Amino acid sequence: MGVQQILHQISVQTPGKGFTRLDGRLNAWIRNTGLDQGVLHLTCLHTSASLTINENADPRVLQDLDAWMADAVPEHRRYLHDDEGADDMPAHIRTALTSQTLSLSVSGGQLLLGTWQAVYLWEHRSAAHNRTIACHLFGEPSSVTAPRSTTQNASAKPQTLLSLRNAERINQAIQVRHDPNAWETDNGIDTDTDLMIDRLHDLSD
Repeated sequence: MGVQQILHQISVQTPGKGFTRLDGRLNAWIRNTGLDQGVLHLTCLHTSASLTINENADPRVLQDLDAWMADAVPEHRRYLHDDEGADDMPAHIRTALTSQTLSLSVSGGQLLLGTWQAVYLWEHRSAAHNRTIACHLFGEPSSVTAPRSTTQNASAKPQTLLSLRNAERINQAIQVRHDPNAWETDNGIDTDTDLMIDRLHDLSD
């Protein structure tokens, strides 16, 4: 059958300014297409929201990104385009500074992401919005895909494969245990989970 392409759109309801994670939903859609290996191109069809790949374990990273962006592009300065509220022109600038498109590899019927990576829609407006993401998938179904996984398993060291599986399990365990408010309640003292995250980042790098 060769390479196939599928064009699809998903709607994402945002709660307002901040990050909405997309990779779980995208992986579910990719699996439903039956395509195993290829490339997914994403486009955010808006001028006040963007797409990013970033940290998936510690939510404080996303909070720091929001805080940095608020400092870099303040709402309190005077803008000529102010018809839609004080947050509108800053949202356009924040979109221009980030990205509205992403191209991601697909392997084994899911996005090929690092252990600590996730795909997010970054909402730059203060109010909740319904955003549309165009998803253009190019790929081959598993029945015609080259024996990629067999070759990888044969050439990869068992220790490497075990490390990758363990890293995924540890990441899942950390996300279950992690309290995003612990930093505040512990008066800025690193918790065991915080130290574990830092150490695992060092190891994975």
